[in-house]
Amino acid sequence: MAWDTALARVIRETSRAEVNRKPQPWYRAEVVQVTPKLIFAIADKEFKFDSSTGLIMTATARAKEWKVGMQAAAILQGSELLVLDSL
Repeated sequence: MAWDTALARVIRETSRAEVNRKPQPWYRAEVVQVTPKLIFAIADKEFKFDSSTGLIMTATARAKEWKVGMQAAAILQGSELLVLDSL
């Protein structure tokens, strides 16, 4: 097999792997502030979410008594973070 054919196959398989790669289904969010606003952070506190910046909570999560340092399972969709429940 010629080197150009082998290279083409490697490129094709690499591009297929990128297409088939799935995003991370959920994140571990951490409470970084409770008052005056409840703020969750993900990705080593690089991204922070509150009610004005795309924080959405399920009824189960909303009913919890959150404290700084608590962790929750969350789904990131676009610029919104859906907090499912505490971990």
